[in-house]
Amino acid sequence: MKSILVAYIGVTFLSGCTALTGISPEYPKDWPPIASSSGEECPDLSGRYQNLATYSFLPMTGANSLALRLLGEVKDTDLVVLVFSSETLHVEALGNTGTISEKLLSKDNNDFSCSEGAFVLPIIIDSGADGTGGYRSESRLYLRRAQDGAIIGEERSSGIGAVFWLLPVGGWQTFWFQWSQDK
Repeated sequence: MKSILVAYIGVTFLSGCTALTGISPEYPKDWPPIASSSGEECPDLSGRYQNLATYSFLPMTGANSLALRLLGEVKDTDLVVLVFSSETLHVEALGNTGTISEKLLSKDNNDFSCSEGAFVLPIIIDSGADGTGGYRSESRLYLRRAQDGAIIGEERSSGIGAVFWLLPVGGWQTFWFQWSQDK
């Protein structure tokens, strides 16, 4: 009976840690409204943007870098230039020395999709395990345009794990990013 009580308290405590982080999943009230787009159509993200975003919470180092999200590891990027067509997105990272990196993302290559009126990047899956337990998490970034021209990123993350391979824990979270246009 005592071990059941300890397990119940542990599960309740650990579930509370993931569900009650104090990080609001709501769209920040002082940010510009999101421009509406139709369901399966991607918004036109063409423009020049500051590489580093304003964010509601930073879930990992570098998560606010648009160049990192679209090109992979790119250092010393100040601006990101996007040119969108219905099937491709040309991405160019600019620094003080000019073009640092560029890439053409293609819908046909599954580099992105369009859903919920957003430009959607592929799911990122992370997992791990050792003698104390294991986990599996997924995150996906949805990009939309704000009415003021900024790009709004909505990162939806979820995860499940087991502590000591006995205590299940899980939860979800939404993080928001705002990449301002370079004027």
